[in-house]
Amino acid sequence: MRYLALIVLGICCLGAQANDGLPGNIAPMPADPVADAPARLILSRDMNAPNACDVEIYVNRQVVAKLGPGEHTSLDLPSGELSVAVAMSPDGYCGGLGPDVAQSVILQPGETRQLAVMVEAEQVFLAPLND
Repeated sequence: MRYLALIVLGICCLGAQANDGLPGNIAPMPADPVADAPARLILSRDMNAPNACDVEIYVNRQVVAKLGPGEHTSLDLPSGELSVAVAMSPDGYCGGLGPDVAQSVILQPGETRQLAVMVEAEQVFLAPLND
């Protein structure tokens, strides 16, 4: 009977220790991303553009937004690989012809990524923004 009591006590002690928190130097594993969770793409344009023309944002060859100087937009998109491009708007005197080159962007579920829309005299392109 004594041995049985010691075994039960030992099992209880092990169970109590299993519920203790992790040691300070071990980080907990992050939760697995939700497979259907959207990602967010934030696009910003600074005020220092050489002209006041709007820029069109394309995702998978579809226009999803227009940005003027100093404007920004936030897009909730499906996670995975996307084709993202920018071009001068064909409206007004700017007369853009549509995007030349698309960039491949891979977004993880729940991820937020920031890109800058860079407008120079002869080109429009995307650049990563650091937090």
